[in-house]
Amino acid sequence: MTIGPPYTAGDEMTCTSSGNPPVTYAWTIDGSAGSSTSSQTLVEGEHEYVCTATVDLGGGKMCSNIATLTVTAFSKYRKP
Repeated sequence: MTIGPPYTAGDEMTCTSSGNPPVTYAWTIDGSAGSSTSSQTLVEGEHEYVCTATVDLGGGKMCSNIATLTVTAFSKYRKP
């Protein structure tokens, strides 16, 4: 399923990456901690979502990929 504008609060955004060992995820919403899974639920209003996908290669070596998106999600009770 593809979620496209207009977005509704409660929709989920998914960040995907591949790696070996498995990837860990960290989301922030306007700089505050969000989900630690590959998906993040959208909250009402305009917010900046940042997904960081990280692979721990061992020996203190890490590989990360960062994606940033600003999204406006409308209340499911209010149409855009």
